[in-house]
Amino acid sequence: MPRSREGGFSILEMVIVLAIVSVLVTLSYTNWRGYTAQQRLRFGAIQMASNLREAEERAKSERSQYTVTLTGSSGSYVIARSTGGFHENASLPTGVTPQASDTVTFTAFGVPDAAHTITLQSIAGTRTASVNSAGAITYQGP
Repeated sequence: MPRSREGGFSILEMVIVLAIVSVLVTLSYTNWRGYTAQQRLRFGAIQMASNLREAEERAKSERSQYTVTLTGSSGSYVIARSTGGFHENASLPTGVTPQASDTVTFTAFGVPDAAHTITLQSIAGTRTASVNSAGAITYQGP
């Protein structure tokens, strides 16, 4: 009586499938990390522009000078009223830092002291949040 081959997988087939799956998982993880870093950088630029707008609006509505102060490569910054009474610490997303320290000051009329471009960086590249001399606030990047 001839032997019938029973259903199932051989060890070689299992090893090949595991190798293919491990390559796919590795590629997916690498792409996910890059995507996550890009999203954090994008969100950091949006957050910075939003906080600049907040300081500008507070300056206008309260008729008081406001500053946004970035502290170097720490990824943290402070929004404060120059005369006291309001002080908020904020942080950029993990892995996102400003390229340089900067202080943006809004007068009691919501006008910035000068044009500023804040460049944020991460492993995904750079993005900027800008305030022009008229007070228009934008963010951009790749």
